[in-house]
Amino acid sequence: MLHKEGVKILQEFANEHENKQIYHVGEGVHQFVGYGHSNAIAIEGAMSVILVDTLDSPDRAAQMLMDLQKITPKPVRTIIYTHGHPDHRGGAGMFQATAQSVIAFANRDQPLVDAQKVNDVLLKRTERQMGYELDDNEAITQGIGMREGHTQGQRGYAPLLPTEIISDGIVDRVIDGVHLQLISAPGENGDMGYIWLPEQKIMCAGDNYYGAFPNLAAIRGGQYRDIGRWIQSLDLLISYNAVAVLPGHLEPLEGAEIVKTTLRNYRDAVASVFDQTLAHIDAGLTVEEVVEQVRLPDHLRTLPYLAEIYGSVEWTVRAIFAAYVGWFDGNPTNLHKMPQYLYSAKMVALIGGAPKVIDALEQAIQDTDYLWALQLCDLLIGIGEVKAVDLKIKMLYALADLETSANGRHYYISYAKEMLDNK
Repeated sequence: MLHKEGVKILQEFANEHENKQIYHVGEGVHQFVGYGHSNAIAIEGAMSVILVDTLDSPDRAAQMLMDLQKITPKPVRTIIYTHGHPDHRGGAGMFQATAQSVIAFANRDQPLVDAQKVNDVLLKRTERQMGYELDDNEAITQGIGMREGHTQGQRGYAPLLPTEIISDGIVDRVIDGVHLQLISAPGENGDMGYIWLPEQKIMCAGDNYYGAFPNLAAIRGGQYRDIGRWIQSLDLLISYNAVAVLPGHLEPLEGAEIVKTTLRNYRDAVASVFDQTLAHIDAGLTVEEVVEQVRLPDHLRTLPYLAEIYGSVEWTVRAIFAAYVGWFDGNPTNLHKMPQYLYSAKMVALIGGAPKVIDALEQAIQDTDYLWALQLCDLLIGIGEVKAVDLKIKMLYALADLETSANGRHYYISYAKEMLDNK
């Protein structure tokens, strides 16, 4: 989302949510927040610790372990991954000497054939989305937690391979005297799972909930995140009537009423975007028209835990449209499109030549009409106008300062820097 105070909004969010803190939730359950980009949860057993997720780097896991040992001297014998994203598994190598069991959930997504053949471009787009090549002033925050350790000069990911994959929907288990349930709950990832402590009514929720509008559609690309299934997993989460929910990022929810109200609002926000989008598609609207129509309901739009700091309503709408009806927006004009260079040449000629387009571009910049300015830049770049490259870089930086999503900000600046490097 673009906002005139985008930088301020991101900075204030980072200042509020990136503080190191240990939450002692229930008996022998400790959540480490602000120790890394993601969270970790230590559950004390009779003789050992069960660790749910391991932070993003072994160096940060080492700091967490030092503070954990001030609480209990018991060693980490069991690791459970809520899902396979590297920021949740990256610190596991720190526990290699003591961990005897590493548990993960089976992936419910059917991978696309030969998906690895586009790894190079997806990795590049991931670097842009996450701002891995940016400095701290450029990035501000990684959105739902501090920047990952490998961006701060620390060691990179050091995951441990699972020794057990949970393939059933729900598995009851007693580990070192702790009764828990391992529950498959696909959402942000196909291998997402919940860890439920029934005696204390505490739920470890992974990344299906955290205190910002969820990243329902990652701009880096990749396989569609099944939002309908994500909503089902949120319904499942709500059904447990937990008294505490410990997310994979940001602060926990504590208290039965807070949990119930927050999760219902969160679920309803996702479902509203999903249902509105499908209804407008079915009414025959184009993707741009659907983007214009879909909004969060008024009573949800201003809730702090639905701020578009990470995910975006607009990007979600576009992803749903592509997933349900494909690339074609229904307008036959777009069945076949002329090459960009030819379109640019014809449009510039129609406008009256490159000097008139440059005049319009400079006026758009003066009016802070940056989205229009970018469109004009692309027309000029399409006809080889060198000056437009510098102006596009300028516009990308300007839009970055308006973007409330950390992912969007990173992408604007990363792309601008790549353009600078390629000049």
